[in-house]
Amino acid sequence: MQRGMDDLDAIRQVVNQVLEAHAEEEGGQRSQARAEILIHSMHVFAQRGLGRTTVQHLLDAAQVSRRTFYKYFRNKMDVLESIYRIFIDNMLLHFHQEMRQSRSAKEIIRNTTKVYFDYHVSMGPVIKLMMEEARASSSALAPHRVRAQRIAAEELTAEISRLTGRDLDPLVMRTMLWILENYSLYIFEDGEFSAQRLEQCERAMVGIFEAVLLGGNATAALLERQDEE
Repeated sequence: MQRGMDDLDAIRQVVNQVLEAHAEEEGGQRSQARAEILIHSMHVFAQRGLGRTTVQHLLDAAQVSRRTFYKYFRNKMDVLESIYRIFIDNMLLHFHQEMRQSRSAKEIIRNTTKVYFDYHVSMGPVIKLMMEEARASSSALAPHRVRAQRIAAEELTAEISRLTGRDLDPLVMRTMLWILENYSLYIFEDGEFSAQRLEQCERAMVGIFEAVLLGGNATAALLERQDEE
């Protein structure tokens, strides 16, 4: 029970931080009712999936009236899109911070990979639902996925160039991000988080990233099969 409360507190902190930033940019104020709908909807979507979730389920979870709900959202997809945008904006912020603080290409690779996986794990199973939905070209989430990958790829390319002098095609970084995305889905493949898969994916991702970007300076052992305990 304590873990569930801790997870909820962590999600609430992320949602409130991003909404406060958005409100400041727009010159308005953050709505606590809107925030609570978003926070509690994550658990509902994770448990029921998008197809089996109704607006009533979201109302019950957040303990708000239908009138309050429609003041902020058009439908359940609008809620999911808002959650995904919060996830994207916060993820890009963490990426930017790690890249700026890194002193070498190897640090960028290791730190951003760790941040990526840690953040996905902290969001829980709902991240799998959002990522799968965002990959559908007809989804309202798809443009946000494309935007985030473009921004992340451009920043990674610029920072790697700054530290190594290599002028890489941005498609190289997009490819790395696509691998990360697939690894995140693999970690939650059965609907449950797997620590073993996380460790395996993080190790392989750093190995692949270093091999592509650093060549002979990469840590070759990261790509070798590990003995199973």
